[in-house]
Amino acid sequence: MYISTDLGPWSQNILLALTTPLLGGRKVLFPIPKNDAATARYFKELIASGEFKPVIDRRYPLDDIVDAFRYVETGQKTGNVVITVEHSN
Repeated sequence: MYISTDLGPWSQNILLALTTPLLGGRKVLFPIPKNDAATARYFKELIASGEFKPVIDRRYPLDDIVDAFRYVETGQKTGNVVITVEHSN
């Protein structure tokens, strides 16, 4: 199952979400997220249990955010691009 919160480069994810249930096999879900306390608790439980496994394509330090943005713009990313921020005391 593939869950997307992104339309895709050609907005194909909405079409895939509508047609894949009819075709069988893999399914594409395009949920409309709710920003409420129950949803936050649900994701917290998934993360704590290890069931939620985000796909991270690349990580960039904050100083390289321009490079990260350029990489995302290529349309070749296969997961999330994470920007890391150093914590200073």
